Amino acid sequence: MFPGGIERALGIAEISEWFDWMRREIPRGGIVLPPEETAASFAGHALRLRDRIRNTYRHLPISLENHLIESAIVYQCWELHKDLYSNADWPEVRRNAALITVAAERYVRPVGVSWGYHLVEGRDGFRYLITVPTGLDTETVPATEVICNRLARLVGLTVPDVAIVSVEGDLLCGNDTRPGRAHRAPRHAPELCAGYRYLEPPGRPPREKPFPLDRRNARHLMGALVFDTWTLNLLPRQWSSDFSQATGRIEVALVGDAGGLAGGDWSRFLGSTHLSLPGVQAIAAKVRRWEQIGPWIGKMAGADLNPIWELAFQMRPLWYGGCGRTLSHVLDKLSRRQWDLARALHNFIKEGYLPALKKQPSRAATGPDAQEQAPTRPAA
Repeated sequence: MFPGGIERALGIAEISEWFDWMRREIPRGGIVLPPEETAASFAGHALRLRDRIRNTYRHLPISLENHLIESAIVYQCWELHKDLYSNADWPEVRRNAALITVAAERYVRPVGVSWGYHLVEGRDGFRYLITVPTGLDTETVPATEVICNRLARLVGLTVPDVAIVSVEGDLLCGNDTRPGRAHRAPRHAPELCAGYRYLEPPGRPPREKPFPLDRRNARHLMGALVFDTWTLNLLPRQWSSDFSQATGRIEVALVGDAGGLAGGDWSRFLGSTHLSLPGVQAIAAKVRRWEQIGPWIGKMAGADLNPIWELAFQMRPLWYGGCGRTLSHVLDKLSRRQWDLARALHNFIKEGYLPALKKQPSRAATGPDAQEQAPTRPAA
């Protein structure tokens, strides 16, 4: 199909365009989006089929050509989807982690000083910190938090589980008068909110001081630093630490993603470059060698974002103002920012964002920057 030169370049560009179409449209039909290489292969096969049809019907309308390509791609995706399910001993094991839905059973308390954040108890016995959508066409916060949460998990960072929490209108009482995001009048119908598993066990008072960071958890927060650069988190990184009975160690979990994607200002995020500075993070003072962040850069630059595209179309449109096109642009921007991570962090060194990397190793190891600067535990 693509013998070489200009024709080959045009063919690759066309495959790329149809790959973008797959990311936008395939998840809408509930079909698993294939991995990137497989998706590109499916697009290439569909285009070769189009070329063979052209040899027979030389005046085929463009609209019919596009329908032919779409049909061929969808059929290949369906075949793959069918094979995955039919060959699995337990079909659910083949599913990507969808957003589960949990019904809120009991209201616990409001959280923080801003409108829309509450702690509720679900029927599954767990507590969830919920973000109530404003219902306005400028809303982006719930979608921002969910995308950043799942993106962090995708690259190996520890975050709380996220779910769709169904909350009855009278459970919220409709009297949240705290300042913050503009919002519509409360209603009595069930509200579908973004909810995050609450990490503090019920009945246990919060600690006045966080656990001290060991080397492993410090590496985890350095990964969060790279992640916050990628997602342009404009707020200080929040994290919680607790003893894990599963691992027998103190584990750090990242919480609070409202500052991601330029603080939910998607227009600003779409206009960002590698020169755009995220919020100052305390762990930046502990980065003394490029090797401490280099592996995280490689992991995030090579991450396959197809699961995030699938997740995007499982979210309620109310969580992102109902504008699917803008949501697609934001995910495209995340893909482009992957390639700029190393360049961005090199620029941050020049800007003093990573102060210890400007010093000689001996001075960095013995100077005031050697002291741990643990972030304050977020209030909940």
